[in-house]
Amino acid sequence: MRKILIIKIGELGDVLRTTPLLRKLHGNVTWITGRQALPLLAGNPYIARLLTPGGCAKIRRERFDWVINFDEDRRAGKIASSAKAARKTGVQFSAGKFTYCENSAPWFDMSLISRLGLREADRLKYRSRKTYQHYLFKACGFRFNGEEYMLPAAYPEITRPLVAVERRTGLRWPLKHWRGYGDLTGLFKKTGIDFFILRQRKSLREYISDINRCAVLVSGDTLAMHIALALRKRAVAIFNCTSPWEIHGYARLRKIVHSRLHEFFYSTAGRSRDFKEIGADTVFNAVTGALAQSGLRLRRRK
Repeated sequence: MRKILIIKIGELGDVLRTTPLLRKLHGNVTWITGRQALPLLAGNPYIARLLTPGGCAKIRRERFDWVINFDEDRRAGKIASSAKAARKTGVQFSAGKFTYCENSAPWFDMSLISRLGLREADRLKYRSRKTYQHYLFKACGFRFNGEEYMLPAAYPEITRPLVAVERRTGLRWPLKHWRGYGDLTGLFKKTGIDFFILRQRKSLREYISDINRCAVLVSGDTLAMHIALALRKRAVAIFNCTSPWEIHGYARLRKIVHSRLHEFFYSTAGRSRDFKEIGADTVFNAVTGALAQSGLRLRRRK
């Protein structure tokens, strides 16, 4: 049986959207990820061994048939470089320099470690209309055919026509924040639509359970969106500054894109008043449309 090493340490949403690749791999899979991401992968029947960077020293004595690293993290690159393998796909980091194989170049040429420079990387990324999974699968010699995310923990199916709202965004991309959530929830209250606001939880599993309560999630391009897709929920996502095209929506995601996306594309500048340009009524209509599409009877607050 082939021994395969997957390295994906980075953002939790990126870890989750890498899991469809497991459906194509046949072999004994070791996955190295960050400690925070462990709940997303623990118990996955396609993963034989789950390690963190701090606990992966033992693999230095092993030999793998294939190492796959689709992570720009230096730790990930160093692990990929030092791992003994007949085949390596993706990024390596050695002698203070990132390198990546030609099969993965279509993706990493658009990244922060692009050999073409950041300006050209952003230009290519804006022009791309392919999903992350398309590039990942192609780099590994497969064709992406809509393989679903894998979230191994069991979450009971909830069919309440309830709307979950995630207003928060990470610190890395402040422009992901949409300023219209207050107006949107005002419309929900006015029309009697049952909703709740997602809040900080003690564990990732509790957060996932909260999202599992809803029929439709409203958020930016965030972890919550990826979790909703993994739970096979319908979602409405607002894209202010990141690529809507690289997200595969599985026919469940409605994307609302800022009309001036090209101006803010992958900018890390501060918040802007322009980000209220997307009207609350636009998002409201997308939410009610998603609820209707789910086939559930709309439950309204009394």
